[in-house]
Amino acid sequence: MLEKRFVESIEFVELHEDNFDAFSNGYALLIQAIGAELDTVFKEFCGFNTTDRKTVADYAQYILTNTPDIKNQKISVQEYDIKIQPFMNWDITQPAQSLQWWGAFTDVKHNRYEQLKQAKQENVLNILGALYLIEMLYLKKITDGTDEFDVFDESSNLFSLKNWTSKAVPLSQAFAVLSDMMDDENNTTNKKFDA
Repeated sequence: MLEKRFVESIEFVELHEDNFDAFSNGYALLIQAIGAELDTVFKEFCGFNTTDRKTVADYAQYILTNTPDIKNQKISVQEYDIKIQPFMNWDITQPAQSLQWWGAFTDVKHNRYEQLKQAKQENVLNILGALYLIEMLYLKKITDGTDEFDVFDESSNLFSLKNWTSKAVPLSQAFAVLSDMMDDENNTTNKKFDA
């Protein structure tokens, strides 16, 4: 739903580096909603109680210790020639200050009218990408060592991760694979997978 709202905004402000500084009240609302969701997913991923008051410093301590490669993870923005690394500069000694998008979230949350320029397209894209990546890592974490599939029922229409391996193919892609398996001439199934 949050991704869909951002994608809808592209109809009015094209997703492009030239527009990364474009700011709006709509982006402010998105940053607040995405940031609140990310805060909850951070707690789940780190194994904290969701009712506990935790800070980005607590999350950084856990995540950068247990998943240090998160800083190198590149996210491709589908249909655009854009790659982002939302956690690239995350520094355990300055966890909030080292993530521009997290600073934008807290600035907008605490003083939206004076900090409205922080509610810009680049920060929305990066905080949304951060949420996507943490959700993907969390899904992998909770399905690791089980027979459960590590793909969401609905895959992202905006983001993809290069070199990301899963136990299963998302349902939306499975139909394409099954379609390719059908022999058009005899309407018989070819049991060879070339996916």
